[in-house]
Amino acid sequence: MDGGAHLRDTNTLMAAKAIIVKAGQSFATAIEEAHSDAERFGMWLDGDGQAHWERQRRLRTEKLNIDRAALFRKQIQMTADGRPPSTVDEKRAVVRAEAALHQAETYLRNLKRWRIEYQRLLAQFRAGMNPLSHYVDQVVPSSIASLNRMAQAIDGYIATTVARTVDSESDHGLRVAGSDPPPTDTHTSMRRGTASDEDHP
Repeated sequence: MDGGAHLRDTNTLMAAKAIIVKAGQSFATAIEEAHSDAERFGMWLDGDGQAHWERQRRLRTEKLNIDRAALFRKQIQMTADGRPPSTVDEKRAVVRAEAALHQAETYLRNLKRWRIEYQRLLAQFRAGMNPLSHYVDQVVPSSIASLNRMAQAIDGYIATTVARTVDSESDHGLRVAGSDPPPTDTHTSMRRGTASDEDHP
């Protein structure tokens, strides 16, 4: 069973860091765009939307008054034979103008209701986005800092291990080189001993 960790580099940690950074940036962009769109629609309801339909109500009221006046003028006219003229087209114009004005007034009433409802939904949206915002603002920076500390610790460990290995190999080489005396030639020693015996009977 392996009794230790074999660490060679911090590439995997740095790859994880890159993924977290990219995810954090993507989430931050998505949050910002979502908030911007949500707030823009709320501003439209309170501003441009209200102004648009108030203007439409005014214009459509004027159009209805014009069509009613045209119908009235047509109704009091007489044809050459003394009969009242046809007012079918004028009546249709009045009906269309009344429907258009009713639509504008309905939209104005709905805008007031939608503004109240949308503020409630916007509050729910912001509350629902808080966990993701917390992840981007706090979890991502904390995770990156932790990965950086881990990488520094691993780099320090690897550097220390390499230095110890080099020192150990150097000491072993010195011991091998200076521990034993040089080998002795046995035959030479024997010959020297024989010669000495001959010189001294």
